[in-house]
Amino acid sequence: MQFFKYIYLRISKKSSNFARKIAKERKQATQNNTHMKKYLSICLMAIIACMAGCTYPTYKTYEVVEDCQFNKKTIELIVTEDKWDFDESTGQFFCHFNVPELTEKVYTSGEVSINREYNSGTKNAYQVALPETSYKVENEYDETTGEVVNTFYYQQHVDYAFGVNFVEVFYTISDYFYPSNWTPEGMRFRLQLTY
Repeated sequence: MQFFKYIYLRISKKSSNFARKIAKERKQATQNNTHMKKYLSICLMAIIACMAGCTYPTYKTYEVVEDCQFNKKTIELIVTEDKWDFDESTGQFFCHFNVPELTEKVYTSGEVSINREYNSGTKNAYQVALPETSYKVENEYDETTGEVVNTFYYQQHVDYAFGVNFVEVFYTISDYFYPSNWTPEGMRFRLQLTY
């Protein structure tokens, strides 16, 4: 019987040591998980703090004044076919307008915009703000037979630039390819000055 008691104590001692060892490993694993959770939380808070500290574009806000009066002037600019000049260095047609109403004050603190007007003077009139890009088809005809010799498909771009006392309108077509003796069509623009 002593022998069995000895074996029983020996087994129970080993199993309790084994149980203690497993409990200790579980406790260590739980502590490791707790530490990992703490580290992860700290990293996450640091990332959020960094993102919150990032700079974003700032916008100035201005007080709206109800009784504010603006001066607005609309000037009609007309370019006939014969008024286009060609700049060989840039490959663009352009037309220069002297505009004395475009003063230093308008240039520095006002607003300048140009619209191209189509079908002027009719009930179908409409305007397109510049810059404008459109797509065109133009046929070249034989003078004797009247038959189509060539068809040109191109993209036209109309834009503008301005300075004190002047406006320039530019006309360019895709690939800068112009048929010989060709000029752009006449165009009508509305220059709007707000100051």
